[in-house]
Amino acid sequence: MIRLFILVLCCLAAAMSGMAQRKAGGDGYFTGTEHGLYIEFNDVASARAGLTIGRQGKGDTGFVTIGYTAHPASSADFYRRMSEVVGWFPGYSLPAKELADSLWQVWNGPEAPSLLGERSPVIHLALGLAFLDTAVVAGEPYTYRFVQRDDGTASESERVVYDQEVPVFSPMTSTVVDAGESRPHLEWQAAQVNGATQFDAWRRVSGASAGFDRLFTASGVVVSAQGDSLTYLVTDTTALVGVQYDYFLSGRDIFGNMGTTSDTVTLQVGGRRNIEAAFGVQTQAVDNGIRLYWDPLEQRYSLQNIVILRSAVYDGGYDVIATVPVTDTAYIDGDILGGRNYYYQLLVQGASNFSLASPRVSGIYQGIVQLLPPQHLEGEDTPDGGRLSWYYADTTNLRGFYVYRTWSTTAPLEQVGGLLPPGDGGLNTFIDTARLAGATHAYYTVAAVSTTQSLSPPAEVVEVQRAGNPESVRLAAPSRLRPLWLSDTTVSLTWLDVLTRSENVMAYRVYRKDSEDAAFGEVPWLETDLNEAVDTLSGGKQRWYAVRSVDANGTESGWSPVVAVVAPLRPPLAPGSVRLTARAEGMLVSWDTDGEGSKIRSYRVYRAEATGDAERIADVKPDDGQQNFLDKSTKSGNRYYYYVTGIDDRGVESGFSAEVSMTMP
Repeated sequence: MIRLFILVLCCLAAAMSGMAQRKAGGDGYFTGTEHGLYIEFNDVASARAGLTIGRQGKGDTGFVTIGYTAHPASSADFYRRMSEVVGWFPGYSLPAKELADSLWQVWNGPEAPSLLGERSPVIHLALGLAFLDTAVVAGEPYTYRFVQRDDGTASESERVVYDQEVPVFSPMTSTVVDAGESRPHLEWQAAQVNGATQFDAWRRVSGASAGFDRLFTASGVVVSAQGDSLTYLVTDTTALVGVQYDYFLSGRDIFGNMGTTSDTVTLQVGGRRNIEAAFGVQTQAVDNGIRLYWDPLEQRYSLQNIVILRSAVYDGGYDVIATVPVTDTAYIDGDILGGRNYYYQLLVQGASNFSLASPRVSGIYQGIVQLLPPQHLEGEDTPDGGRLSWYYADTTNLRGFYVYRTWSTTAPLEQVGGLLPPGDGGLNTFIDTARLAGATHAYYTVAAVSTTQSLSPPAEVVEVQRAGNPESVRLAAPSRLRPLWLSDTTVSLTWLDVLTRSENVMAYRVYRKDSEDAAFGEVPWLETDLNEAVDTLSGGKQRWYAVRSVDANGTESGWSPVVAVVAPLRPPLAPGSVRLTARAEGMLVSWDTDGEGSKIRSYRVYRAEATGDAERIADVKPDDGQQNFLDKSTKSGNRYYYYVTGIDDRGVESGFSAEVSMTMP
């Protein structure tokens, strides 16, 4: 685990094989940085003993002492030293105190030499493994002497000229230039080997006389699932609609030195896709018609109106029935016939264009109100009884709620009490005060009641573990456990934060397993006070997760729902440049490997005629360079259509290549 912490802190250094460094003598190196000449000593014993550093520059008759390195006195001293130098190196942040303690343990143990390979200037300066000479002058030559303070052993460096290094990284090539629906999004890609894992984004107005300015906006780096490439992501949240911009990236090494730049790309913000579309459009039957409602729009100066269209058929014939302000989130269509189905779409009108149409939704008016079920129903045991809470946002045609309960999953639900009026602000609560002889399980659901006494579908049934003793209340178990993929291999698990709602809950214990049939282990995979856990899965890997609350005494709650997570398998790229050549013995199909030959296990050739689907006709083993297959089953005068796919070493097949066709002479 300590080793993992070190890798996380120093991940930027591990990829910087292209850093320009000059030999300092022995195992040390010089690197020119923005703040001075960085001298690195790869020797644990020298760092622990401490060095006296002398320098001889132009005009000096001998070596002048310019500084010392010293072993930190304690973990706190080590942490203080890191805090003093972390600001010199862009892309670093001060590590947590716990990580500093772990690094200190490594440094004082048998694994101390492992820190030599972690090329982190912040760690090395704090441990005395490096020294930063901030008084050097650009272009001037210097010679250095290093005297070990315990035995006086001395060594001298070769003469070195101070210049800020310009590292050379793998080329960064643009792959995505998209104006987006509300803001531009750009992506560049580079090989993982020698790829820059820090970068700056630069922007200028196209055609302007001013130069590029550094762009401070959302950005990041993603490693591909295969681990062979880096993708640089930039989302420009400050761009203005209708303005054309130029963008490029500049890579940085671990010392903050700016190196290789990417190609420059141009885009113009604006157009149809940049007008925000209406989302979350739904319908609801009310007493006087069909009510449409949708998610609030983000208010932008380019939006003017929301246009509502209606048709009696799904596929066409849509007419404008209303134009409403962009601040509205609902509209009631009263010009309808009972029992007839209608279809609706919304368009958002911009300054000079319309947005993409919303998804089509249907509604039917039958003279009764169709209510949605209550949302986010939760239950917990309290000293006063079983407490339920739920949310219901739209109270336009709402009269109240009925609560239902059963003591067994095999027994029917029965109504508890009478009509419960709606609560303020959409939040509703109910306490079941029924007293029990002993601990048992109760199951609850809630249904909304309309002004015409029609019932909504019931909410999801929730289980409450009733203690039966007002002095003993069980811990609330986490609920709403959901996975969210952050990248191809990284998943975030989140759940409802009961820690902030219950004074008894002190932390969460996350359990995981690799088989659906296996039981969760007794030891949790992770214990945290956050309602989130992040895990890494390789492509195709499946895991199951569950969470339990825990109090200060280590007592655990019941289990949360179990969720299964499967890491996606990305298919390989389809073969490129498929070509056909008619020969006397048949049709020769040729294609290029596109550089993926080392990962492709075989190729498949498909053929179709003027009528009928494409059929697989051959499997071809890969060779270096160009691939081909001779189709000897063709007939003169027939036109044939060919497609080629690749199958990688995981057995995953790519999509079809571009279609090519030819008539056999």
